[in-house]
Amino acid sequence: MATQGLPSEQEPVVDRFRRWNPVWYRWIKPLLEQVRTTAKDVNQANVSITEIRQVTDGLGARWGIAVNVDNKVVGLVRLDGDVTQSTFTVLADKFIVRHPTTTTDIQAFIVGQVNGVSTVGINGNLIVDNSILARHIGVDSLSAITADVGELEAGIIRSANGKMIINLDNGFLRITA
Repeated sequence: MATQGLPSEQEPVVDRFRRWNPVWYRWIKPLLEQVRTTAKDVNQANVSITEIRQVTDGLGARWGIAVNVDNKVVGLVRLDGDVTQSTFTVLADKFIVRHPTTTTDIQAFIVGQVNGVSTVGINGNLIVDNSILARHIGVDSLSAITADVGELEAGIIRSANGKMIINLDNGFLRITA
């Protein structure tokens, strides 16, 4: 705002053509800009409230966004749905959680590229003990450096180069050079 005091109340605010008096305009202009900005913010808040109130069978759209100083969206959360389905949408490349009683952030998921395809990765430290069971693994092949298999039930055991074969079903061992 201007550094000088307010104009005299005797000074007309508008001239005979209803234009702002320049003496008053330097005071009025910043106020009008603030009102315009506030009105825009109030309108945006009203739109958000309206979206929240659009309820269908108990569920409605709920939004939350974060913007940077250039008003670019840097984070978004949307929850919407009805009684048969719902959608939770997050715009982020990292999903971080924190237990309410700790101060440690845990990066649960990260979004990245695998062979040019957008993919969600899971933090391997989040696998809870005894949560991955054999019935959860369906693979065509499985390899490991070492294995302690305990009791092994098999029909044929064959070396990778095919030079040694143990046929357990027919009871023979074949070794070729």
